Amino acid sequence: MSEVIKVKRCYHCGKNLQCEDPNKEGYIEKSIMDKYPVGLLLCDDCYKNERYNEEPKTIDNFDSDYEIILNNIKKEDALVVYVIDTFSFEGSFITKLNEKLKGIDVVVAANKVDLLPKDTDYTHLFNYVTHQLRKIGLNVIDTILVSCDTDYNLTKMVEKVSKLATNKRNVYFIGASNSGKTMLIQRMLTKYNNNSNKLITSVLFKCTSLEGLRIPLDNKYYIYETPGYSVSNSIINKVDKEVVNYIVPLKPIKIQKEVLSKGSILCFGLIAAIELLSDSKTSVEIYMNNKIQINKFKAKNKEDIVTERAVKKIKPVSSNISNLSDFDAFDIEINETGKRDIGILGLGWISFKGNNQVFRIYVPKGTYVYTTRNKVKIC
Repeated sequence: MSEVIKVKRCYHCGKNLQCEDPNKEGYIEKSIMDKYPVGLLLCDDCYKNERYNEEPKTIDNFDSDYEIILNNIKKEDALVVYVIDTFSFEGSFITKLNEKLKGIDVVVAANKVDLLPKDTDYTHLFNYVTHQLRKIGLNVIDTILVSCDTDYNLTKMVEKVSKLATNKRNVYFIGASNSGKTMLIQRMLTKYNNNSNKLITSVLFKCTSLEGLRIPLDNKYYIYETPGYSVSNSIINKVDKEVVNYIVPLKPIKIQKEVLSKGSILCFGLIAAIELLSDSKTSVEIYMNNKIQINKFKAKNKEDIVTERAVKKIKPVSSNISNLSDFDAFDIEINETGKRDIGILGLGWISFKGNNQVFRIYVPKGTYVYTTRNKVKIC
């Protein structure tokens, strides 16, 4: 398995933390490092200047209201349509949600396939999605690749939901905020016949402060659209709102290709970067919104990621990032052969052939980085 190792940096000055030499930059006592393995740490110099240290404050977006909805779904033996964004697949899940969905019948709508390159092998993508779902352990009745923009498999989706709903059960659509859940329901309604005497209305979910859409299946059972949940460790939540327009694609992306050698850095706008630390020269395919400008630097010019000179050349730029200390850094060691992906949640991913490489990934603080087998194969 690939191993993701977070490079520990001083939260104030951004220097790499080390416990070996108190006379060198970034020194921190080993006892502090061991005590706070996932904390926001300060090197000794910054600690002396600032006189404080703290553990990170976690924000749980999976609040009690959402748990109440999921508990009620389980009690009434309803069907769940789990809407997943295939472009940002790894951001579609949170652990608590998956735990609550276990034991519930789930149909997965793998949405936004139209945003992937036009020559994408959908069979390979389907196998990737179903493999990841099996790892989670959900009771998935069916997985359907869909697109609201092109209507790909939309009729199949409607037929599947209608067939399962004839078992006299409610149907709940669940998904992350940017999964395309609302648009999918709207497109499905164009193929929907209301044979009841009920109207499509908004509804307040029982014992919660959350509202959703209620669509009658008949005079007793309904389709419900639940509110989208926020994925806090997506890069989308770490940059300015106007930067999101650069990150989220609205049309099929085109693969960009680069060659990395030891010490070279690929810079994605001024919001993320990937550096090759090992000797294995590596060709990479970049799967990101083509609005993002990609530049390559040498490691000795690492500060160009955020310097004023770079700002004039590269877009997008986020006001949240002014120097290297505004990034988290992760080292990823690739131990497998075959095609692999390294992804930055919400931004996209690079794909390459595994050859014992070591990469360093720079992302805005709190952004999730992952590695997995390749998601997209081109026909």
